[in-house]
Amino acid sequence: MRRMRVIVLAACVAGAALLLLTGAGSSEKAAGTPSAEQPSAAQTAKTIKIVMPDGAPLLSLAKMRAENFVIENGYAVSYETLPTADLLTAALMNGEADFAVAPINVCSVMYNGGKGYRLAGVSIWGIMHIVSNQAGTLTPDSLKGQTVLAFTKGGTPGITLRSILTQNGIDYVEQDIATPVPSNAVNIVYLNAADEVKNALVAGKLNEVEIKYALLPEPVATAIAGATSNKYSAKINVQTEWEKANGGARYPQAGLIFHERLLENDAAFVDKCIALAEMSTGWAFDNPLRAGTLAKDVLKSNGIPGGAPVQAAVRAGRLPLQFVYADEAKDAVSAYLEIIRKENPTLIGGKLPDEAFYYRSR
Repeated sequence: MRRMRVIVLAACVAGAALLLLTGAGSSEKAAGTPSAEQPSAAQTAKTIKIVMPDGAPLLSLAKMRAENFVIENGYAVSYETLPTADLLTAALMNGEADFAVAPINVCSVMYNGGKGYRLAGVSIWGIMHIVSNQAGTLTPDSLKGQTVLAFTKGGTPGITLRSILTQNGIDYVEQDIATPVPSNAVNIVYLNAADEVKNALVAGKLNEVEIKYALLPEPVATAIAGATSNKYSAKINVQTEWEKANGGARYPQAGLIFHERLLENDAAFVDKCIALAEMSTGWAFDNPLRAGTLAKDVLKSNGIPGGAPVQAAVRAGRLPLQFVYADEAKDAVSAYLEIIRKENPTLIGGKLPDEAFYYRSR
């Protein structure tokens, strides 16, 4: 089984690093404590750069970054959190990153564009939710005749929302917020960023128009519910609706990619790094309170509201942290990319990626 292969790979990694990832309770080394096995300057021959966006994808590597432990002697690993999607894309376009956590469609764009990146695995699954500031139960039918705020017009959040509405037999329009909404349709209004959407939902209005519903990612959706005595607890789980609409296929949102130049001389390092990323993601799932606290307090994340919302979202099944190797996640990834391709091929690089996109670690 793949799990056994991961364990064998991990056994080659520095012992202290393995304990940091698998340990629990008081035996776990405190975040930020220097590792006794850090390589000396003489040993450090190569620098590997890992980049990631601020927000939920950061959680998958929070442990690796906060502890900054050795992956393999002879390598110095640097981490960078990028606050915007544009900065992440730029780092990949110019080949600056050796590894990156990125949205799945961006991974496809980089591969199809000949930038040399391959998918190692999917680590974040379906963190989008439609949230209401109204009491009661929320279903797709509840949205008829209403406006739903979303973010990043022309991007994947809108495609996801439109796909779910369509599969539930609900029409949608994309019109000015002040225009009356047809009773059998949903009006999708886009703002620039998720923070703007959150603020409008909390305010309950936008341009003097009442706002009741919004598409938001976790753990933000859980954070605003906790901060307002669960006023915003009514949610539609996009992952669940996606599975219903797509024959049970999961919703792959972000994954780990690496530059194929590393395979020429550093293939063993690549596989060890992927194995540790798998364990780091698993640690975050098993220890969500501590993972969220690391991200917020140690890594100074602006996209993670703290440990408590992360824990609540994970425990409620709304923040799926699970590393699935690329070759095993292929069907889900391909189905997701195909839906995007039908709406806007440029968002995946024009076509579905071929088999070589899905790396199989040894």
